Amino acid sequence: MRSTLPFLLSFLLLFPQVSQANLRVVTDITPIYGLVAQVMAGTGTPSVILRPGSDPHHYQLRPSEAATIEQADIIFWIGPELTPWLRPAFDTLAADAKIISLMKVEGLTRLAAGEDSHAHHHTHHHGHNHDHDHQDKKDHYKHENEAGHDNSGIDPHLWLDPENARVWLQIIAQTLSLHDPENADIYHANALAADRNIAALQRRMEKIVATSRLAPIFAQHAAFAYFENRFGLEIAGTLYNRENEAPSPGHIAELYALTRNMPKACLLAETQLENNVIASVFSNTDLLVIEVNPSGVARNTASTAYNDLLERLANGLAKCSTP
Repeated sequence: MRSTLPFLLSFLLLFPQVSQANLRVVTDITPIYGLVAQVMAGTGTPSVILRPGSDPHHYQLRPSEAATIEQADIIFWIGPELTPWLRPAFDTLAADAKIISLMKVEGLTRLAAGEDSHAHHHTHHHGHNHDHDHQDKKDHYKHENEAGHDNSGIDPHLWLDPENARVWLQIIAQTLSLHDPENADIYHANALAADRNIAALQRRMEKIVATSRLAPIFAQHAAFAYFENRFGLEIAGTLYNRENEAPSPGHIAELYALTRNMPKACLLAETQLENNVIASVFSNTDLLVIEVNPSGVARNTASTAYNDLLERLANGLAKCSTP
């Protein structure tokens, strides 16, 4: 009787199965990389398109990054609302990949760009709906087109709400399980563990806000509306009306009018700021600068990248507070 082994080997070579060894998963920004990496722990490691600490609004795709997109089986990205320049790259290079736009997932908190972070309708993953009174948004939040986002009307920085990240963990686990069913139990267990870690960080920040008196908090640019909304905060002002552009003399004067009688303030800064801007705005104020990039910590492609971002925000709140 002839052995069927040679035939089976030939069949497997002709029709390779996607498995943990060759499932190629790609993400857009570092925080999403951190979420996917946690779910994939023990089975593989995803790739990230944007270099850690880079600005997702203004980015030049490298040939190596284009090759990563071309080889992808699955791509997780926020969507064209954050990085519209990625869409044509996906259309051209990733026609066969499963592309998940996380911004379109059901059950997320979504904030309209240009509206008050506390004035919106949203749904979160526990299924409750909340309606809030709509208010006029301050000018410093009107950044949708100025920051290079797709003109969808939705603020794309959804990952700064930990509840959204927890929704995504389940979607990531489900998607990976469909493509690699042999490791489905691992993906779902990892997602549950990651969810618990993020929930713990969320509780820590809620406790700081509830039990402390916070100094006024400023930001380099208007990217933190989801963070404000989740924890009941309000950014006192933003330095840059447009990213990578120096604030106008008129805007500096407005900010100085806010800070001149402030004994202490905190600033969420994602890049090195010009000393003259700091001196002009906070000359009478004891300023604590907290280095935190909403798109992820520079040079951090660890599986803890998303949690590290939350840790920096939590530590910043603690430093800005008095019991």
